[in-house]
Amino acid sequence: MISRINQFTLLLGLTFILICSIRTISTPELWSHLAQAEQGTQLSWVQTEATPHISHLYDLLLNTCWKIGGASLVTLLNSLALLISFGLLIRVASPWGNLLSQSFALLISGHLIFRSIEVGQGSVMVLFIALFSYILTYVKKQKLLYAALLGLQILWAQMHASFLFGPTLVAIAAIAQAKAKPSRLKQSPINLVYLIPLLLIVSLLHPAGANIYSHILDIITVPNPIYWFSIMSDFFQLESVKPILIFVIVLCAAGLITLKKNLPLYHTIMAVLGILLLWTSPKMSLQFVALGYPFLVLSIQSVSVYIDKLLQSSSKSNKGLFIAQVTSLAIFIISVIPVVTNKAYIQNGSASTYGLGNMTDLYPANLSELITHPNFPERAINQPADGGYLSYTYNRPCFIDYRSGIYDENIRTDLNKLLQGDEEAFDRFYQMYRPEAFILNCLYPASAQGIVTLIQRDWKLVYFDGSTAVLIINRPAYEPLFSLSHIQQSGLIKLEAHRKAFVEAPYQNGNSVILIGAAKIYLALNRAAEAEALFGLLLKEEYVMPGALIGLGNAQLMLTKFDEAFLTLQQAVKTYPDRLSCWLSYENACRLINNDEQQSQAIENIQILSAKYKETTANEEN
Repeated sequence: MISRINQFTLLLGLTFILICSIRTISTPELWSHLAQAEQGTQLSWVQTEATPHISHLYDLLLNTCWKIGGASLVTLLNSLALLISFGLLIRVASPWGNLLSQSFALLISGHLIFRSIEVGQGSVMVLFIALFSYILTYVKKQKLLYAALLGLQILWAQMHASFLFGPTLVAIAAIAQAKAKPSRLKQSPINLVYLIPLLLIVSLLHPAGANIYSHILDIITVPNPIYWFSIMSDFFQLESVKPILIFVIVLCAAGLITLKKNLPLYHTIMAVLGILLLWTSPKMSLQFVALGYPFLVLSIQSVSVYIDKLLQSSSKSNKGLFIAQVTSLAIFIISVIPVVTNKAYIQNGSASTYGLGNMTDLYPANLSELITHPNFPERAINQPADGGYLSYTYNRPCFIDYRSGIYDENIRTDLNKLLQGDEEAFDRFYQMYRPEAFILNCLYPASAQGIVTLIQRDWKLVYFDGSTAVLIINRPAYEPLFSLSHIQQSGLIKLEAHRKAFVEAPYQNGNSVILIGAAKIYLALNRAAEAEALFGLLLKEEYVMPGALIGLGNAQLMLTKFDEAFLTLQQAVKTYPDRLSCWLSYENACRLINNDEQQSQAIENIQILSAKYKETTANEEN
């Protein structure tokens, strides 16, 4: 009976992983991979030449599955890859923890990877790491192990830049084997040393040859901002991942202290490597779980045994086991509800929801008549999130997308400065790229001011639907585009349809990226009444978010509703005391209602937060 219950708790853990992975697709990286499958790697018109197509096999498989079953099939296959990965990791960890410990490890892992578990290459990386660990653990014949790992390494190198983890895992296993005492080995050890260079050599069996290594160096030295859960995170107060990071590190340390068995060096080194990656950036949670899962299980098992001995002493009671089983069930229920109700997605600013499908509202969708028009400019500027979608959907070169190791960081820096109104950056950017159109994603922080900047420089807004804005330089050659009034109207009709749907059922379909973008743009364009109405809508259903509160307060200030603005922004600084933008707007409201005491306090907080921001920025640059 106890064994059956423990198997059930393990199933709950796997179910939580599955539920976290079943989500509508909002990651922009997917579109770049689809575009590369059909157009090669030269997707941007600023690329002088095509880059090595490292992920050519992954892109081909993705595109094939996409054409067969669309977003639903791709999502389900992504989930299947993750389930297989965790199934392998469970087997690898089985000597170090029982089923109940594994269930807790799975629940913790689900929380760790929730924001990183997007439909994409991450699942491929986890699968190959799990396969390598499984084979290194259970295959005892040298020829079979060499053949299996060399074959997997060749496949891995065709699919994802993380293939260097393969030789790394074998090197860790070789170190652990060398440190092991001969008396502890059940049979003659497999010589792993020669396998390391062989794995590096067979990785060259790639269409790009040795260029795959040079491109990986480019990815490391010239990274693009990694998409992580949301491109509109500035609008939200994301839940901090530090508590769970600290919890996991403390748990692993406690496992080391309480472990009575011989320490497994291979899993220990893997866990240390995973923790280092995780502490460097919470975006590395997938890498940590793939590397450190067995040690996490070991730690939970060791700590639970230690606590059980303290509580039960010599007693034979199963009371502690029963409490652990009930706790596992309770954690599962508490964890699953926010995901399936979309609360976790909404509060963390994701455009995804629980379920299957594709969130195209994020992108310049249904604009074929405009973008493929013979008069539409060839040199159109877009931000990273839209690049892959533009290339794949409209079969035209983009300006920039989310791929790493390709674009100079100064491109993104100058583009943001340009949009924020920096005249020097604008002139430098224009001289270099000669843009004639801008396709802006309204969710980016700089886009709202960017539209104002361009309009002031005599660019015309030819399309706007809340999430996308298209502006074209005012020249006679583009008069045919300016006269497409039905396209202009279609964007506003789309926006109004979303507004009505949101009024009837707020947040039923998750975050409304269209209303968020529209509210920000209306505020920047001094259309305060429309902005106030939309920000007010976004604050329905008790989903309080800093972007909406600040936006509502600023709209009320524009409408000279100073007392209402003061109350709104007072709520903002109380709810989000670490937000500099909250205090800046609040200080303005205090000044307008002549509240000198509160204004002085606001100025003091602004100075403190500004100093912290400068220090953080300096540390990041260093």
